[in-house]
Amino acid sequence: MKKQTFLKGSLLLTVSALLAKILGAVFKLPLTAVLGGTGMGYFSCAYGLFLPLYAIFVTGLSTAVAKMVASYAGMHQMKSARYVRSIARKIFFMVGLLASVGACMGAKIFTIHTTGNTEAYPAVLAMTPAILFCCLTAVERGYYEGLCCMTPTAVSQAVEALTKVICGLLGCYWFAKIQFMGMNPESAGACGAVAGVTLSTVAGYLCMFAFHEKQQEISGTLPTFGEVVRELLKIMIPVSLGALVTNLTSLIDLFTVMRQFTRQLAENPLAFYQGANLSKEIPLENASAFVYGSFMGLSVTVFNLVPSLTNMLAKGVLPCTAQAWASGDKRQATDYARQVLLLTGIVAIPSGCGIFALSKGTLEFLFAGQNAEIETSWKSLQYLAIGIIFLCMTFPVFSLLQAVGRADIPVKVMLFGVAVKFVGNLILIPHFYTAGAGMSTSICYLVILILAVYHLRKTLGEPLHLIGAMTAQCYSGILCGVSAWLCYGKIIMMLPQRIAFLGAVLVGAVVYVICLFLTQGKQVIQFLSRSI
Repeated sequence: MKKQTFLKGSLLLTVSALLAKILGAVFKLPLTAVLGGTGMGYFSCAYGLFLPLYAIFVTGLSTAVAKMVASYAGMHQMKSARYVRSIARKIFFMVGLLASVGACMGAKIFTIHTTGNTEAYPAVLAMTPAILFCCLTAVERGYYEGLCCMTPTAVSQAVEALTKVICGLLGCYWFAKIQFMGMNPESAGACGAVAGVTLSTVAGYLCMFAFHEKQQEISGTLPTFGEVVRELLKIMIPVSLGALVTNLTSLIDLFTVMRQFTRQLAENPLAFYQGANLSKEIPLENASAFVYGSFMGLSVTVFNLVPSLTNMLAKGVLPCTAQAWASGDKRQATDYARQVLLLTGIVAIPSGCGIFALSKGTLEFLFAGQNAEIETSWKSLQYLAIGIIFLCMTFPVFSLLQAVGRADIPVKVMLFGVAVKFVGNLILIPHFYTAGAGMSTSICYLVILILAVYHLRKTLGEPLHLIGAMTAQCYSGILCGVSAWLCYGKIIMMLPQRIAFLGAVLVGAVVYVICLFLTQGKQVIQFLSRSI
């Protein structure tokens, strides 16, 4: 397969991720309408178990395979690169199988300890087989990414997203309608939706077999089985720990937010309903699950949209940087760092500012009709919006550190950030409810980004020269948010909400582009031309 440049590969992955997010919105919007806040709480509980396991067994694996293959490809040892994939396939079939069985056995205990009941247990159970297929897919994606060919990953992501929409929604509607296995509609619908997600991971794995690279350069000395395993684990363990710690922020929310809501509700129901902007029509017994489900299903869903796209830039830069670093070209590695951080900022900063300015409008546009859920979650999205910028910038910095052999640093800085998140939740949630969770998340990622950039600069040994460009992006982003907010306030009085929202977004985008090119146009064009 033809090798792709950093920017072309990253853009391909970004387009694929954008398609996946559009399909994800097609999935989440009707899903939220069917399940409501309570059912989305059960659905989110299943993801609460899946994401940390995914981080441990999948994220690190894909990165480890990609980095090893990239290093061998950079030294023109393709036989060794294919040998790495062969060993990884065998090992992680067993690892994925054991992880799925273990998750299945611990599903009920996890559900009881996180929600206090077993209503989410069927959904959690339906998610467990996905771990195996995600492990198998990670090996294949990592191999092709290591060859700087992002097409297989992009196509499999799109197929997986399409399958999730079709199977997830059909499963949700059908399970809820027949009240599968005697469950209540919310529990049954969440189980059906999660079963569709699991089927999508199977489709994503099977899709990888449509791709084959050209067999060449079969001569050369292979590394031993032990050497491959040791190197895989050496890269995978710190990357997996870093990804696990990243997902621990969601796990901390799962344990602390729900429990604090339940305690506050028991102590003073009236204060809880007022503080959480919760409709009095929501039954008392469902109140805490409803607020948590609204926070996760609406605010956190929007919060994850932009980082999931910019993460593709981080994914694309890793093998290119690894090859440059392995060949001793530190200047090229630093140049990749400049390019990916600038490109990430171009997307992340106006997105964060715009969502901050139009937080309630964004939820009304995406989740029309879910008025009770919107009222209880829009303030939390406003505080999360600032954290979008920090999280987006953190992903490429972590990938760069992993590419240059410092995968231990993301783990260390994330552990510190998670401690900030935990303390922030305990202090802020009792006073600000879900808005407090949003505040603590943004503070957490700000601390992480500052520490990660410091260590990246120290490791590269060369200046990044991005202060001027990033300052211009921030200035342009603020003007973008302000103009969108002013425009939305005027148009909403004359036109329907969705038209007013789209008009405000368009105005904000135009203002951002104009301001950015007036301040840093020459530098931006120069960076983009060098990336192609």
